Amino acid sequence: MNPARISPAHLPLCLAVMTLPVTAQTFRMDPAAALTSAGVAITYDLTATPGTVFSILADLSGGPVDLFGERLYLGFSPTITTLQAGTVPAAGLVAGTITAPPIAGMLGLAVYGQGVVIDSAAPNSLFSGTNAESSVIYGTPFALTVDFDDPATAGFTGNYSQSIAGHISGGAVTYRTHETIAPQGLAFPLPLQNPLNPDGCREQMVFRAQDVGATGDPELITAIRWYSATGLMTDSFQQIELAVGHTPVHPDYTVSNWTALPLFPSSGLDPTFVNNYVTGAPPQTVFQGSYDILPAMRRVDGYVPLPVITPFAYDGSSSLLLEFRVTADPTAHGLNGMYGQLMVQSSPMPAARNTAGGTSTQTVDPSQAIMGVGDNWMANLQVEFARVETNAQSPWLDCGQAAPDYTAPSIAASLPSGTSVQIEYRGSSSQTGVNPTAWSATPDIADGERYLQFRMTFLANQLSAEVPVVDTLVVPFN
Repeated sequence: MNPARISPAHLPLCLAVMTLPVTAQTFRMDPAAALTSAGVAITYDLTATPGTVFSILADLSGGPVDLFGERLYLGFSPTITTLQAGTVPAAGLVAGTITAPPIAGMLGLAVYGQGVVIDSAAPNSLFSGTNAESSVIYGTPFALTVDFDDPATAGFTGNYSQSIAGHISGGAVTYRTHETIAPQGLAFPLPLQNPLNPDGCREQMVFRAQDVGATGDPELITAIRWYSATGLMTDSFQQIELAVGHTPVHPDYTVSNWTALPLFPSSGLDPTFVNNYVTGAPPQTVFQGSYDILPAMRRVDGYVPLPVITPFAYDGSSSLLLEFRVTADPTAHGLNGMYGQLMVQSSPMPAARNTAGGTSTQTVDPSQAIMGVGDNWMANLQVEFARVETNAQSPWLDCGQAAPDYTAPSIAASLPSGTSVQIEYRGSSSQTGVNPTAWSATPDIADGERYLQFRMTFLANQLSAEVPVVDTLVVPFN
């Protein structure tokens, strides 16, 4: 989904009366402000071309929203307000202070600010937005404040992006397609009916990380296709279930130079289906329903789509387990077969698949099948991936206190629909992170430790390719 869109009526009237060109503009706001008995004060300023018509807006929501093609990092919520508006004076600087009386409910609140200036040279020929900044209100004597002005120079590591001035954000969504054709495998010349078996089938397939081109980065599996060397025959299965999961099974197809037999025949799938699951994490059902096969489904490259699946979160390093559960269907023909390759020519082991398949004389109920028969035939699949998860890790931050008591952190972020940010913390008594604590969702784990480190996981929206954006992180402490 795209961010919400708003009408020009939300902007001050002064923004529609002039079209002076703007050469540069910079907005600044205190990244954090302490709430005292006298209240809170947040200073801000705007540097812009003298004579330019401007408006400085503030909101308690970070949006973002798009207006006439311009992205603004404000939510345009009911709390939006105009701090100042008018014409930039000759000095090119507009400054002010947001003040408020002491109200307990303000603790942890983030105030978002941004300038808007008339700009005939902007892409929309009307106005442009300045950089956006925010201020987080805290109530402790001390606070660690991170404003992400230049994360790379500050020592942040990871595959994040800093393409937005003064912010850190998730890396761009990337897509790739991989075919599970292993260099070691020998193409098997005949199609195999399983798992598209009209007499019922339960079949597991294992693909190592290298079989799917994984690089260690978490990804979503968004589509799976199987290979057919020839045209398709019309067919229909009333009930197919496809599950995808991680598995500890890592087949080693290495053969002896002397005997050509596999050196590790037992490294593949176990005949008992559940023995191939990660304990406590069985495969997730990504599709359940009917599956119609039509000749037109075969693509130019020979691959045939399986039904649209619910995306599966792949960790990028484990072996993948695909499990088909096909209910016997007397109306199905089973005339279409999948092509694949033999991973070892001298033996059926180690098993790349494990199958309990029905026959014309004995059908198989996949919900009742416990064990199968293994072989090292590996299906040629085409798998689509989307990388939506990226990360950033801070350097060790010095709070300056020997035994701090960290309290609840606050974050100022702009989160387009379908995006999120997760943060974990750990502590150490050493600036180099010697003997750190475990990671935790709360900085309380680091109480008593002078140095604090955090890591952020950014989750983007696969469909819109929008990414989360973080402006300020504040960790108060006593």
